[in-house]
Amino acid sequence: MSGYSLIFDRDLCVGCHACEIACKQEYDIPVGPRWLHVIPRWPNQAGGRLVLTFQNIRCMHCGKPPCIDACPVDAITRRGDGIVLINSDLCIACKTCIEACPFAAPQFNLEKNVVEKCTLCEHRLSQGLEPACTLVCPTKAIRFGGIHDLTQALGKRRAKISAP
Repeated sequence: MSGYSLIFDRDLCVGCHACEIACKQEYDIPVGPRWLHVIPRWPNQAGGRLVLTFQNIRCMHCGKPPCIDACPVDAITRRGDGIVLINSDLCIACKTCIEACPFAAPQFNLEKNVVEKCTLCEHRLSQGLEPACTLVCPTKAIRFGGIHDLTQALGKRRAKISAP
């Protein structure tokens, strides 16, 4: 596997926020910061009718993360498997990574005075488990796996939907 990833299929999301709750519970994240956001995209026209879709905002574990370049103390690293992590012992809470991220993924934890973000539940992966958010999604709108496998699966699903 060249790298891990989460993929979000907006067509399957029902906006239940189970993924957000699972993430907060897994990491005991206080009220305020959210490592994963489910936000509504107001009704759009689709197939002659109005539909409400949702968007999943989270760390994308970028191939070339701008947060790494922005961090003045090298507290952010990208592992060989693609997981981008923040070392809270090195973080000086300058928040430059928050400003650099185009996905608004890093979140400031006021209680700990550090910046934090999604880790893809790397502690769970080391035990052979999936990230908490994927386990609770009732429609499988969030899926975990290898980048190549996930993009192929999503492409096949989209092709099947658009086929006459």
